[in-house]
Amino acid sequence: MRVVLIYGARLAQLMIHFGVGVQVKRTIAVVEVDEDFFEV
Repeated sequence: MRVVLIYGARLAQLMIHFGVGVQVKRTIAVVEVDEDFFEV
């Protein structure tokens, strides 16, 4: 068996990516103006 060591930042990235040991606290919506809506 092979053991691979990783830094804490990489571990955090993997945890977030795979949803292991984390939970969503807040979701941010990014919006933009729909210019087609305003065309006459």
